[in-house]
Amino acid sequence: MVAFVPAAVPVTGGGSLPSARAFVARRPLGLSPVRRAVRTLVATASTEPTKNTSVAGRGGKTDSDATTDDPAPLNAAAPLTDSKFYQKFNSYRGKKVPTVTETMTKFNELFPRPVPSVYRNIISEILMTTHLAKNCAMWKYDAIFAYGYDETFSEFLKFYPIEAERTMLYNAVAKSLGFSPEDLAKDAAAVRSWAEGKSEADIFAASKAGAEGASEPAVAALQYVANAEPFDYYYSRLHGIGVIKLMATAGVELTPENAGRWADELSMPRAKLTTELGTYEAAVERLKAAEQLYAEISARDARKTAERLERRAQQAAEDAAKAEKGL
Repeated sequence: MVAFVPAAVPVTGGGSLPSARAFVARRPLGLSPVRRAVRTLVATASTEPTKNTSVAGRGGKTDSDATTDDPAPLNAAAPLTDSKFYQKFNSYRGKKVPTVTETMTKFNELFPRPVPSVYRNIISEILMTTHLAKNCAMWKYDAIFAYGYDETFSEFLKFYPIEAERTMLYNAVAKSLGFSPEDLAKDAAAVRSWAEGKSEADIFAASKAGAEGASEPAVAALQYVANAEPFDYYYSRLHGIGVIKLMATAGVELTPENAGRWADELSMPRAKLTTELGTYEAAVERLKAAEQLYAEISARDARKTAERLERRAQQAAEDAAKAEKGL
């Protein structure tokens, strides 16, 4: 698998794309009035300005970070070598990166025990989404990402059946993704400590360039995202969860409107963060229902086991009494 470099500009012709003539029938076909109208419409549309949707919608920042008018038609040659995107990421072309399968295989080697079905989807999602984000050339590690990682395990795996295995799971996921679990825990603790007692206004102020406290990992992360240059930031799910947990710590109600407002203040993709909030809340509810069911099943099994042991004890007592009478 080669390095993933997200497309920041539309394909504008030229390059190595096959010629459109390769797809034209060798023998001209008669056109009905409807087909002739469609052909005219397509030909007209191809010469009009096109909308260049930035990679902001996919979680990254571009020069404008918005939808802009691109006067170049789709069939015009573009000087791609002059673009900031090309100059920044051309050196990544052809570089090898681990595949999702390799990451999953490494995790299974580090954690060879079965994961309970209640938690299996959560672990798989963390592995896959983080792998894809981490291997995007625009992604960079920050302390709020670490906070999101740590809080995900605290929130979603707090009732994991065996505490020692929960720690092993935390470490195995981190190492299979190429992180140090110790660094993740340390950075998460630093963010948690900094956020304690902070208001929404305090957090917004900390994200501004030149704000005090930049030596704090949380402040450095906020300022990095809010002031990132084009193509220097790529949204990841765990970073989004870290921001959501900051919202909760600051006493902000977790609503899509508030998530959108925070995204605007912190220069994050609004659609990504609001969607993340909905996904996060739905996952919490599903987990609560699953854990309740799991607890009920466990209690029922424990009750059956106790009843079985009690019957065995009674039977043993009866057998002992019979044996004593027989003597």
